[in-house]
Amino acid sequence: MPLFRLFLLVFAAVAGMAALPAHAQMTAYAVGQGAVNRIEVGIDVRASVRDRCGFAAAGAPTGTMEQADFDSTGLSKDFAIRLNCSGASRVAVTSANGALSQDASVPGYASSAPYQVQLRLAADNGTVATASCDAATMKGAGSCAFSGTASGTTGLRLGAASTGDNGSYLRISAPPYAGAQPLLAGQYSDTLTITMSIAP
Repeated sequence: MPLFRLFLLVFAAVAGMAALPAHAQMTAYAVGQGAVNRIEVGIDVRASVRDRCGFAAAGAPTGTMEQADFDSTGLSKDFAIRLNCSGASRVAVTSANGALSQDASVPGYASSAPYQVQLRLAADNGTVATASCDAATMKGAGSCAFSGTASGTTGLRLGAASTGDNGSYLRISAPPYAGAQPLLAGQYSDTLTITMSIAP
């Protein structure tokens, strides 16, 4: 009886060894000392990188525009943008005044002038997103397609990574002023605020 029990224990151990994967039982030998000289084992390595998005170094559009007599000459200027986004992104713009304006007010004269904003975003793979709006539609969360504060759902969407100098820009422009009332003499201004976000 004790011999029978010992036999079952040995049999279970042998059966367990037979269930091991074949490469676990292999032995590699030096050249000339056996048939197997190497053992190859595959290892899957997986990793992920979270999306990131921002302006590249010195890539945020900055600066001012000074244009004398814009009422008769009009204006146009591009501000370069360089994104540093590893995936899709959104860029939004708001206008503080919704126009070029000044504080003074005199009956019979206008103290604000309209202008347009064009946003062009270009990706590393050649994808381009572009849209234009009147500044009047960009005050706060206006009706412009890219007005407001950028988020996953707000702003002009660029559907691919952009990490180089791909020709993205913000353009402000206006033809010579053609309003019914002449513009009051003085300094006119507006402030544009640009924000960006990762886009799902």
